[in-house]
Amino acid sequence: MTDNVFYLLQEYQNKTELEKEEVRRLKSFLTLDEDLSGYLDLYKKHNILNNITADLYAKRATENQVKSILEGYIPVNYEDYPLIVFLVLKNYKSLVKELYLFLKRFKEDLFKKIVLSPYFQGKYLTYLIKIMKNNVFFVSALIAARDVEPEMLGILVASSDSEVLFRVSNLKHILAKDISLIRQMLSNPYTPDDAVVLLKQLLFEINLACEAEKRKSESNNPEEVKENVKKEVAEKTETEAKELEDNLYQKVLTMKPVEKIKLALKGNKSARSLLIKDPNKQISLSVLKNPRITEEEIETLVKNKATPEHLIREITRNRNFMKDYNILRSILMHPKTPLEISMKYVNNLYIRDIEILSKSREIPAALKNQATRLYLTKSGKK
Repeated sequence: MTDNVFYLLQEYQNKTELEKEEVRRLKSFLTLDEDLSGYLDLYKKHNILNNITADLYAKRATENQVKSILEGYIPVNYEDYPLIVFLVLKNYKSLVKELYLFLKRFKEDLFKKIVLSPYFQGKYLTYLIKIMKNNVFFVSALIAARDVEPEMLGILVASSDSEVLFRVSNLKHILAKDISLIRQMLSNPYTPDDAVVLLKQLLFEINLACEAEKRKSESNNPEEVKENVKKEVAEKTETEAKELEDNLYQKVLTMKPVEKIKLALKGNKSARSLLIKDPNKQISLSVLKNPRITEEEIETLVKNKATPEHLIREITRNRNFMKDYNILRSILMHPKTPLEISMKYVNNLYIRDIEILSKSREIPAALKNQATRLYLTKSGKK
């Protein structure tokens, strides 16, 4: 299978031995609008199809045979992958799940071949983007290889992959053309926090430009007008962004537990702050496994006296969290910290904090007595 079918067809047109009708049918293969299964020999003759792709094209392959191809039991040529993906998507829609698992094994270089192939235009490219919107290798290839249109972004902004959403957030020149895309991303709980910052700034710039345009008649100096409305627009933009984030609460209410766990593991700060309070322990504990959670969030959590014991226990199992002195101190001061954990770490406090602990009325008596003894020993007082 040649890499560039368009180039191949151009060569055919220059050959006198090809009849006009043959060239037409070879060209028609690219559109795939009509059933040309009767001309498979012509496609094989010019290496557009081989036996496997010809069977897929003519729908002669059974679903089990197609599954065997997608699962790697039937070897296929590397150059045939774009066509195979297309033909499965076109003729074997019931195998979309298997196709997705097949595509998950690909890396960016092969995805570039696929998105640049002449087969993926219009609705078929849309189908492919919908299937692969959570695959960062595919989206990176798409962004690098093609002009990403707003319609494509309309699909990608609904991704649940934070890396995908971060890459999309950097397409400012496209997002700026459709402010609804920015709003969708800000209300998406998977949009990473660093992307949220970029999007808020972009929203501010767009709002500022619009407001300055409205008021430019107030002064002969456009920059002066822009400076005058900056604070007002900043407040308006922050309010708008906050309202979009607040919509998350309603989304979370309608989620099933399995969806909440997925969001807890991958969601942004707004999602984490909601799900950490979920009464389902499995969900709240999943938040602590989110790789994007920060020490600042953990410190805020352990300073809150309402934080339950099961979260305190889980935090103390994370060595990185316990290396942060502010977190360690707050855990020992927390009234719900299990005694065996407090007794284990009390000697790691600075003397000034041991003294504070020895005077606390919120901790168990045994811990308070131990803190008193440590303070007297370390301070040299009797």
